[in-house]
Amino acid sequence: MDAAKKYRLVVFGDDWDVYQAAHRDWIDNPNIIYISTFRPSGILGWLQRIQFNPKLNRIVTIPLKQKWNPYYLRNVSGNNVCFLITEKWLRMEYGIKLLPFLKKQFPESRIVCFTQDLVETIIDHYSQQPIDIKYLKSNSDLFISYDLRDAVKHHLVYHPTVYSPIHSHKFSNKYDLYFLGRDKGRLKTLISICSTAQCKGLRCLFILPEVPKSQRIPCEGIIYVDDPIDYQDNLNHIAESRCIIEILQDEASSPTFRTWECIMFGRMLISNNQSLRTSNFYDSGYVSIFHDENDFDWNIVKRGSTYVSGQNPFIKLISPNSLVSFIENKLQIQIIT
Repeated sequence: MDAAKKYRLVVFGDDWDVYQAAHRDWIDNPNIIYISTFRPSGILGWLQRIQFNPKLNRIVTIPLKQKWNPYYLRNVSGNNVCFLITEKWLRMEYGIKLLPFLKKQFPESRIVCFTQDLVETIIDHYSQQPIDIKYLKSNSDLFISYDLRDAVKHHLVYHPTVYSPIHSHKFSNKYDLYFLGRDKGRLKTLISICSTAQCKGLRCLFILPEVPKSQRIPCEGIIYVDDPIDYQDNLNHIAESRCIIEILQDEASSPTFRTWECIMFGRMLISNNQSLRTSNFYDSGYVSIFHDENDFDWNIVKRGSTYVSGQNPFIKLISPNSLVSFIENKLQIQIIT
């Protein structure tokens, strides 16, 4: 490692409220530049919105999108920069050609791509195809996937997604079980769990957004809402619930944000994510795995997590700084934090 050469970290991040919470350590760090949006304010933003509109570009390709690249970097100085590019920007790459621009303007820089979705689900806004892994790898120094199976499949490097410590929440056990998510075929299972919980004298809060009114089955403890709820409201509900339910439709190979939320909040995760059993983040003190509602461990529900907020030993392993250290090790550089 070249100790004399220190790199400034510039994160091309996201303005989605989930990532604003997860990346809070980077956003609040004065030594790190966090770029959450490509959209300027005022009339420039209005003009760019037209130029970048994916539907218009499918009719006619509107040129010169890459001309905005200097605008994103207006606060970046020096040449020793490590750029961390997340999938929001990778979805735009076909149009804005950000990576070649960075390599040209900052020849001594390091470029790292980091996906927090499965590669096949990250669709480029303009090509309407999954992101071009070969192109991205050839224009970066390191490509990291949050998903172990995806990393193996596409010959990428694995590191779990990151999550910043959560502060300023009032904790209680107002609810025994909490779930937030769309139906996606899970409603019958949720009703079964909720009904059994009610019979055992347990309190549920299951919030399901955007379920058509004709498909809403009444059940005490289940709330149907027309719109997605704010992520901070979701975190408030987690803080007041003993256990968090996770029901995945597809077979996962890595922990999800629900796992990280339970780690941070000292809550019990009750999940059908079977891969957690062999994960480095498995601990029966805060994880209970089930196959279906028939093997639900109700004693665990009554007990809850053995960890309180801020004391789970995995917190440091999922912090944004853990990813920075990982990048330093892989690229043999030193990043200013």
